[in-house]
Amino acid sequence: MLDTLRGTLTGILLDYGGTLDGDGRHWFDHFRELYRVAGCRIDESTFKEAFYAADAALEVDPDIATFGLARMVKTHVDLQLRALGITNPTLASTLATRFIDDTAAAWDRNRPLLRRLATHYRLGVVSNSYGNMPALLDDGALGPFTAVLDSAIEGLRKPDPALYVRAAERLDMAPAHILHVGDSWPRDVVPAQTAGMHAAWLSAETTPMPTSPRTVYRLRSLVELETLLA
Repeated sequence: MLDTLRGTLTGILLDYGGTLDGDGRHWFDHFRELYRVAGCRIDESTFKEAFYAADAALEVDPDIATFGLARMVKTHVDLQLRALGITNPTLASTLATRFIDDTAAAWDRNRPLLRRLATHYRLGVVSNSYGNMPALLDDGALGPFTAVLDSAIEGLRKPDPALYVRAAERLDMAPAHILHVGDSWPRDVVPAQTAGMHAAWLSAETTPMPTSPRTVYRLRSLVELETLLA
């Protein structure tokens, strides 16, 4: 473990989207690539509008708390295509299946890591989500987690540092004893540090790291977390 963490770290908080389900790839970018591979060219601004319209609609679905991976992704894709004015069941199936398969592969890769980490640290999840994060983590058999904070349930969203302060309270430890791992600099790194936590940024090595007044640890893959903590 690096000297600045040695002997002080007792908790690890993790982002979900782009972290537990993939190595630094936001859902928006993931879906954009899947559309491209499927031969469906949509300009970025048009897709962005459709993607975030699907996000908003999914969050107010009355049954969202029960949605596991497959139902969540299939519903999101249907909402995207509806916003885009596209009726194509084959495309919908292709997009959803590939996203689900990619996520399941990331789950399989990260599940053993989480179980090993849980023998030494209290683990938690802090995510901007739709209100189904507990169901989603159960679906993936991810954890065990001492605390799960879903923005839609908590009534707080990243990058509000108050969400991170609340997470520290749920873990029952001081922020200075917690490392937060996430793929977004403004939504993960900055508020976690503002709340007094250590921060690790999951991103491609080619992505320039912004300046920061405090040390930020860089991970190219979540599995590198074990090396950081060794």
